[in-house]
Amino acid sequence: MEQSDLIQQYISKSANAGVTIEIELLTESAKKMKIIENKIYINPTLISHDDFELYLSYLVRKLVLPKMKFETERLLIRRYEERDHDDCFDFLKDRETCYMDGGYEPFEAMNEAYDSLMQSFKEDEGRLMIYSKTDQKVIGVIHLMDVKDRAVETMEIGYVIAPQYRRCGYAYEALSALIHKLQEDFKLDLLIAGAIEENISSIQLLKKLGFIYEGKRIKAFYHPCYGAIDLVYYYKER
Repeated sequence: MEQSDLIQQYISKSANAGVTIEIELLTESAKKMKIIENKIYINPTLISHDDFELYLSYLVRKLVLPKMKFETERLLIRRYEERDHDDCFDFLKDRETCYMDGGYEPFEAMNEAYDSLMQSFKEDEGRLMIYSKTDQKVIGVIHLMDVKDRAVETMEIGYVIAPQYRRCGYAYEALSALIHKLQEDFKLDLLIAGAIEENISSIQLLKKLGFIYEGKRIKAFYHPCYGAIDLVYYYKER
């Protein structure tokens, strides 16, 4: 594909993810690439034809993922907003949800510790809210985390759905749409996800999404019910 066609394709895909970007070709610069605000600069004279999309997709991911916002049939996937404060408490006060998510104790009140967590949600560029368009509230959270110990660009994905919205296909709807954008539209090489073995529904969802069993991280963390516990990991390649 011609470079100009690729550029227009990535501009369009970024717009579909809720982010307006510009891309400009450089010919008189010593730098291969740079990002300034919402504009990408890339120098094709310093990049082989075969590698051009590799560099371009990398730059687009860096610009788009922290600002991503898109819709599915029933859901809006977006960054945290102040109005989400109370909605998140609905599932973060649930013991089973917290124990299955990461082995932490549920919140008993919207106190200072809870407010601090919501502030971290606001600041975390990898934290996405799952918002029900019908009920007009947040019903879950997705967390995208950079992974540094792989040979290709990799992200770890985590997720939580409020108890009353489980077994309705919301998690699959949100995650399948996000994974398509990450790996098909923006060419992310590898996704991984971990779960405790007791979280059968989460593991079944990962398999349905096309993730493949990778192995165990032994004694990954201390769980309030199970003690020092393993995490089972799954992966999905592009």
